[in-house]
Amino acid sequence: MTVTVVSTGGTIASTPDTGGDASPELTGEDLVSAVPELDGVADVDTREFSNVPSPHFTIEQMGDLARFLAELDADEDVEGIVVTQGTDVLEESAYFVDLCYRGETPVVFTGAMRNPSLPSPDGPANLLASVRAATSERASGRVLVAFNDRIHAAREVTKTNSMNLDTFRSPEFGPLAVVDESRVTWRRTPESPDPDLDVAYDDLTNDVHAAFVTADMPPAQLAPARESDALCLAATGAGHIPPTIIPELESIAENGVPIVATTRCPEGRLARDTYGFRGSEQTLQDLGCHYSDLNLQKTRIRTIVGLAAERLEEVFERPGE
Repeated sequence: MTVTVVSTGGTIASTPDTGGDASPELTGEDLVSAVPELDGVADVDTREFSNVPSPHFTIEQMGDLARFLAELDADEDVEGIVVTQGTDVLEESAYFVDLCYRGETPVVFTGAMRNPSLPSPDGPANLLASVRAATSERASGRVLVAFNDRIHAAREVTKTNSMNLDTFRSPEFGPLAVVDESRVTWRRTPESPDPDLDVAYDDLTNDVHAAFVTADMPPAQLAPARESDALCLAATGAGHIPPTIIPELESIAENGVPIVATTRCPEGRLARDTYGFRGSEQTLQDLGCHYSDLNLQKTRIRTIVGLAAERLEEVFERPGE
């Protein structure tokens, strides 16, 4: 079986420079050669997509990556794909691809928290687990994230710790599978409500604002969204906001800017008819907000892709209508 490793940069590909600071320099071939155990799992080849720190990865590059992976899927010689990337925006890149990719070849994202110059770097083990996942029959047609011997759905996983190796978790529903020695043990099949989207990649925009609601936040924090393509709003609790920001949100909505609301809590969804006070979920519905069941960063990705597909109304529900 042939697995193609697509390298994009990040900590997994980083080495210390003359000043002692790590930056991406290693190629995909470098990463693969550091894991001789891969020879017993699959025939591995490599493709270089980019070599940048994860925070430098743009929406445009995510679109280019999705198209590149579709080209690999069309290659009959490629039976599995592993994408290596920095962890800072890995969950966003993986979810972007999950929304756009329609191939049957499994795609597994992975990375590292410790660069190869540090004691016990985790990149080699994560790469090995990813190739094992990509060769599993149950991975077919899926976009996954493999980290610390756990296999997650790209839609559900999030980075939960800034430095700990066991950072990628699926908070509410847990991983799909685990890697035990050389075996991938599956225990769950994910259900995704996301529709199939035909994305116009040339119409992708990064002008989608994201705001995290906090206690007594100043309305001025939201004002820049008046001229944006959309606003994603992480409300407190089950969908509650300070009443002082409601006039600003009304102005944003009156300007024709879609507002997509989610909860800032790591688990759960927005309420629909529990509370009715000013600033409750009823206010969000009165504002015409779309409802998201994802964290704020993934809600923004879903909004960007939905706009580029001209199907925002199908991508999110609007309970107020």
